Amino acid sequence: MKKLTIIVPVYNEINTLHVVLDKLISMKFYNNIEKEIIIIDDASTDGSKEKIKEYKNKYEFIKTIYKKKNKGKGDSQKLAKKIFSGDYVIIQDADLEYDPEDINSLLKIAIQEKKDFVIGYRKMRTNLKHPYFFFREMAVNFLTLTMNILYGTKIKDCACCYRLFSKDLWTSINGKSNKFEYDFSIICQAIKKTKKIGQCVVYYKSRSYDDGKKCTWDVGIHAFKRIILDRFIN
Repeated sequence: MKKLTIIVPVYNEINTLHVVLDKLISMKFYNNIEKEIIIIDDASTDGSKEKIKEYKNKYEFIKTIYKKKNKGKGDSQKLAKKIFSGDYVIIQDADLEYDPEDINSLLKIAIQEKKDFVIGYRKMRTNLKHPYFFFREMAVNFLTLTMNILYGTKIKDCACCYRLFSKDLWTSINGKSNKFEYDFSIICQAIKKTKKIGQCVVYYKSRSYDDGKKCTWDVGIHAFKRIILDRFIN
């Protein structure tokens, strides 16, 4: 029986964590694939850690890691790589910007079309008024164009956080950085190693900074740097 590992990095997400985990726990995955959920708490201070422990005590297929110091989302994924056992791996943020139901869309493409790497793409529209969201769409389009030119790909949204990897591909890549920059690094390294790439549209609802959004202006700068460096440095 095939297995899907779902990596859930968490940092102060007490308001949405239980919703995401309840969805993942209740979901049936494509082709009756089994699931393994790895939750990594990044030194949360809002009660997320205690909530994670409650889920860990109830479900055998949940693995947990508790960090003593906040080191970033990338670092959390690196730690999860040491204990995962799935045939496929996907990262699920705990903030509800992405709907877990879309995991099956990526998984179906990976299995049916025999893809090593499947990435979602979002419809980048929002009603939020913060200047960050106005410039975000332009930045994402620029980063995606840069990636496609340098790597010879046709990725539609290089900043989408829904990315599914085959086991062999996941273990062969070595993402750089420990924070959000890591997400771009693993995409760059994946598309350097395989041409078996799939894509599908995914639901996306951006939250506001008042709701706890953590991305800042400098993410785009670090992402651009990572795209350049990973193209020319192994």
